[in-house]
Parts: sequence; structure tokens; C-alpha cells
Amino acid sequence: MDRLELRRQILNQRLEQQRLRINQRIEKQQSRLAGTLNARQEHIIATALEILAEDGLENVSVREIAKRLNIKAPSLYWHFKNKEALVDYMAEAILKEQFAQIQPRADDQPWDEWLLDIMVQLRKAMLAYPDGGRVVAGANLYPAVTLGDLFETIMASLTSAGLRLQLSRTVAMTVIDYTFGYVIEEQAAPSSEEVESLESVHRIKTRYPLMIMAMQEAHSHYKTDSNTDFIAGLQLILRAAQTITSEQTR
Repeated sequence: MDRLELRRQILNQRLEQQRLRINQRIEKQQSRLAGTLNARQEHIIATALEILAEDGLENVSVREIAKRLNIKAPSLYWHFKNKEALVDYMAEAILKEQFAQIQPRADDQPWDEWLLDIMVQLRKAMLAYPDGGRVVAGANLYPAVTLGDLFETIMASLTSAGLRLQLSRTVAMTVIDYTFGYVIEEQAAPSSEEVESLESVHRIKTRYPLMIMAMQEAHSHYKTDSNTDFIAGLQLILRAAQTITSEQTR
């Protein structure tokens, strides 16, 4: 084989390698725009969720994920540009577990009852994982598209019930933010045993007796029915919205 032919073969090999790299980048970009995931990405997300379920968000690290997958940590950045992007996809996976399909309000269903049920489902989705509230509440609407779909469905269901557009937006934002905040506080709160063991709590009992009594009662209550206080708060918000709606239609 002469030198010219050898050079031609080497050049063709390099061109083929470059073509393959370009095609991989194009496929990756097309998948990103379509919101689709490849099998490797899904495996990484599933592994990250396993760590979240076992050890909480603080221990979901690129190093730990790579260790469990038996790969080198830098290779994960080919699939997700950073940990923040991965957490967004984790949020979408958490929401999809509860909201595989978001059903809008039926025409004969009271909007407040429908919305209360949707928020109960949202809370349930986040409580399925330690720090699930932090993961979902901090997610971007892309790739956490289910969160956007949920908001749009709420808006459609409220406006079809007769609520004005701006009031529907306010109600939707308020109940979602309330649910986010409630779950984040719920998951961060100490147990009743931990509350009792805090030395600082014992020191302030005489100064803030009503606050301590309320905390103890709340922790005791959660052991029997963790939904009661959450639903009570939602109902306050929804009753206020109903009052405003009634005033606007007079």
C-alpha cells in the first residue's frame, strides 16, 4: 500500500469518527428538545432516586451515583450537564409517579373539591421521597413539564368553573406554594421524640408555654392523621377564594 492510499484511509477514518460524534450530538440535542430520555439517562435517574429514598437529597452526588453505576463520575456529564439538571429530571420522575395522567375537573364536579384532591396528590407525590418537597419545589418547568401541565390543568379547570383568569392564577399559585411549603416544613421537622429531647425546648417551656403545647399537640396529632392540618389549611384558602368569586358575580 502506497503512502497516498494510507493517508486516504486515515483521513476517511477520521472523517467517519467526526461524523459519528456530530450525529451523537445531534441525537442528544433532538432528544433534549423532545423531552425524551435514553435508557442510560433513565438508569441514572432511577439510581439517583434510590439514593434520595435511602439517604436524602444531600447525599445525591455525582460521585455516589457513579459509584453505584460502576462508572467514572465525569462520564455522567455527557448525559446531564450538572447536578441541578439531574435534580430537575428527578423532580419530573417523582411527579410522573403520581400524575401519569392529569385529569381535568369534570363539568359536574365542584372546583374546590377537585383542586383539594389534586393538592393531596401533589403532597403524596413529594412525600414518597425524603426531601421530595425540596426536589419538586425547586424544579424548573423544563424538564419538569408535569408541573407546568398541572398548573395549566388547574387554570383550565377553574376558569371553566366560572372563576376569572386572574383569580384562577392567584388560587393556583397560592395552593401550590402552600403545598410546597407545607411538605418542605413537614419533611424537615423533627419528630416528637426529637422535640422532647431538645435542651433548648425545655429551657423555653416556661417562657412560651402555648407554643410548646401547640407543637406537642401537633406532633401527637400527626401520629394518627397527617392529612388533617394540611387539608384544614387548604380549605381556608379555598373558602376565601369562594368568597371572592361570590362577590365578583354579584
